[in-house]
Amino acid sequence: MKPKNPLPAFASDDEEQTFLDSADLTEYDLETGFKPFGEWLSEIEMKRKDARVDLRLPRALVDAYKAQAAVTGAPYQRLMRQALERGIAARRRA
Repeated sequence: MKPKNPLPAFASDDEEQTFLDSADLTEYDLETGFKPFGEWLSEIEMKRKDARVDLRLPRALVDAYKAQAAVTGAPYQRLMRQALERGIAARRRA
């Protein structure tokens, strides 16, 4: 079996997306160097939150996040932050 290539390093999200759009990922080692999701999430959550944003939201939206937080056991503000991160990541890919 032919050894798989390591993933290259990328200088930007655009460069990475261009690679992903055209690469045959079966030729690359997708396991080496990655952290388990729980470990990665722990590191992200331990990072200092050094910017504050105050915004007004509909009560129903906040209540929906709080209800989801109660189900998952995660703080509702973390769920909101994750939604923001997913949204910006999707815009970068578009």
